[in-house]
Amino acid sequence: MNRILALWPLAVILMAYGLDRLSKWWAAAFLAQHGPTDLTSWLSMQIAYNRGIAFGLLQGVGPLVGWLTIIVLLLLAVFMFSLSQEQWVLKLGLAILIGGAAGNMWDRIVHGRVLDFLVSPIRPGIFNIADVLIYVGIGLCLLSAFLPAPVVATLPAEAPLD
Repeated sequence: MNRILALWPLAVILMAYGLDRLSKWWAAAFLAQHGPTDLTSWLSMQIAYNRGIAFGLLQGVGPLVGWLTIIVLLLLAVFMFSLSQEQWVLKLGLAILIGGAAGNMWDRIVHGRVLDFLVSPIRPGIFNIADVLIYVGIGLCLLSAFLPAPVVATLPAEAPLD
């Protein structure tokens, strides 16, 4: 049972990845039919493709960004699974970050570009759900640095029998 519980970060990664993939599929279909759309006074949707990384950086380096992302995500996953269960906030943050980054990585490797579709004055540029997940994951990782260190309970040594 403990091994199954230890895999909860994998479930979070898969849910975050699935949420990103589903949102991109829906946005592409919706915007192809309806065009740019205002959802609220502070959030609108339009299609844009990003061949680089955040804020359009590293445009033109091709699949190299995708392969570097794979290496970084694997290293983060190894680190995440090496953490104790008491460090669950950090684990949760890393799992959400990995799931979001994996969604954008898939787009870069398979399509050579990332589909962005959300526009808001809260954040510059155009972004997608994976970007939101990455920011939430980073936020949780930062929050974990300010939480008290986990206390590991130890049993007292038994007194020797005479």
